[in-house]
Amino acid sequence: MLPVLVPAALVAAVPTAAPQASAPAATQAATVSDEAVDAPAEPATPAAKSGLDLGVVVRGRADVRFNDVGRSGKRRTSSHLSFDTVALTADYDSDRFFGAAQYRFYGASFIYGKNGGYEGYPGEVQFLMYAYAGAKLGKQDSVTVGVQPVPFDDRYWGGSILDDLGFVYGMEEVYNLGIKYRKQTSDLRVELGFFPGSGPAVMGISRDGARYSTNIARADSYVPDGSQNDERNMVIGNVQYALVNGADTTLKATASGWVSSIHNFDTGRDGSKHLFAFSLTGSHGPWSGKALVARQDIDPRNPGRNDIITVSGFDASYNIAAKGTYAFGEVGRTVKTGKFPFDVYVYANYGRFMKDAAGFKDSERFDLGAVWTSKDKGRIKVFSEFLLGRNDPFVGAGQYTSGAAQGGDDKWKAAFMMIFGYYF
Repeated sequence: MLPVLVPAALVAAVPTAAPQASAPAATQAATVSDEAVDAPAEPATPAAKSGLDLGVVVRGRADVRFNDVGRSGKRRTSSHLSFDTVALTADYDSDRFFGAAQYRFYGASFIYGKNGGYEGYPGEVQFLMYAYAGAKLGKQDSVTVGVQPVPFDDRYWGGSILDDLGFVYGMEEVYNLGIKYRKQTSDLRVELGFFPGSGPAVMGISRDGARYSTNIARADSYVPDGSQNDERNMVIGNVQYALVNGADTTLKATASGWVSSIHNFDTGRDGSKHLFAFSLTGSHGPWSGKALVARQDIDPRNPGRNDIITVSGFDASYNIAAKGTYAFGEVGRTVKTGKFPFDVYVYANYGRFMKDAAGFKDSERFDLGAVWTSKDKGRIKVFSEFLLGRNDPFVGAGQYTSGAAQGGDDKWKAAFMMIFGYYF
């Protein structure tokens, strides 16, 4: 996936179980990937040039929601043009040491509006995305400490602006606090990490959701049957092997595992989480693709329901199904543009979370999008995406608090979003 993250409320959904004023998450954000904003998840090679690089990213957004809800409760199409985010980045690399950090500022946008309980000023919501430092043990080995991407499959699974449903369920692009070992050769990658806890929540109005990642957390009051949990002692790792590693064609197989304990604050008891995935990622000329299947089994041992659990991120919380199987696939292609001033990457992907619990409705999302990058140093980037979602918290009104758990109204919802930014 093209590396960069941004809240994307293309999806804002008014929780059906609470009035909008009591649910600041009604316009929940999501992620956008872009290499200029995210520091590299892995250290550069020992021969890389040393130095400290500082950066600033400023972005705006345009959204069209075809299945929104007005103040009267009637369905309508809404459009929005607003501020998105400011991100501050720092990257350091030398022959022996490396590090990176990114901090984000939100607020003063329709995502975090006054009807959701916000005052509406820039910086009202803030996230530490990551902050880590590491040492190179040799040409192939490194150790990293801090808030960093967990090593579950690849950091990004596709080219989508919003990542995919894997992000909704806390599988894809998660940043937690811990230590990670990595070994990388031309054909083999091995990563193993221990993460005592999630990344810190910083500044917002939610109870436990002012962070970038989707993490198991304490529910806000508007979440029906919300749980009060925390994920701890995570052991996460993957092994990736290049089945084909040619100049024009590649094919890599990756097996990943994630085992942790789930603490409940109401009872003091500890449950468990087991998450496993297998994927194939390949490329041929301008084409690229990925296929992934993951199995999630969470036993929260809550005092109430154990078939759902609350997660949070981007200053909001919602429920997900505790047990199920996720399948994802994507095809993408770079497009030659000649004298056109932008390079273009187009992609289409589909994901489905198949829930174990009887009566739960599966969650689905189809994405069709493009990333436009200016050829002049890549300082201007535009991300455009059309989405169709069913029981997807990030697409369409009425799905937010329970769409990823029991399901919403089980109808397909549509939205379009565009993120445009300048990278200093």
